[in-house]
Amino acid sequence: MSSLLNDIHAEDVANYLNRNREFFHVFPNLLNELSIPHPKSGQEVSLLERQVFQLREQRDSLQVEVDTLKDIAGENGVLLHKVYDFSYALMATETEQAAVDEVYRVMHELFEVEEVTMISWDVPKQIVNGLHQLGFSQAWSNSLKETLLPNKPVCGLLEDTWQRGLFHTDQPMQSVCVIPLGRDRVWGALALGATTDRFSPDLGTYFLKVMGQMVTARLQRLF
Repeated sequence: MSSLLNDIHAEDVANYLNRNREFFHVFPNLLNELSIPHPKSGQEVSLLERQVFQLREQRDSLQVEVDTLKDIAGENGVLLHKVYDFSYALMATETEQAAVDEVYRVMHELFEVEEVTMISWDVPKQIVNGLHQLGFSQAWSNSLKETLLPNKPVCGLLEDTWQRGLFHTDQPMQSVCVIPLGRDRVWGALALGATTDRFSPDLGTYFLKVMGQMVTARLQRLF
């Protein structure tokens, strides 16, 4: 018997209990005798105390997830109202010049974007101040256009030459978002720059895409 017990390992016991879930139904008194280490203090506690601790840990973890979801919902709600205000202001403009001016105003004042630039590669039917025509004279401009796809905003870092070409500022942007303009093809872009990591690569782009579509719809007739 002693030799047989020596051949039994902890894994064997665990496997047996896993295959025989009713074991403690037959021997419930053993539950009162079990003691296991507390996951934090290491002191021996009863099975009931360990289960209570585990349930509290799960509760706290779920509460953190709920709080996080509430924060995200709140932030998205605020952002949705801003996008609505932007849409309303854009539709209320009577001319393309007023529309471009409104884009700059809303981006600076409502969304608090530090650097804003609107560019186009195509020649517009009329001159609009604030809509900068780039053409293909510079390699970075051509490369940028080839990178952009309709309805696919790009956020993250840009090379120094791209930043200087877009924003005309000596202050480096820590993050940039470039929103393509155009339906079936990209004829321009709305570039947003920040001295923080506000426009990180993992930023959700749904609302940015919507704003790009609204600007495109309002200015499409120029091209």
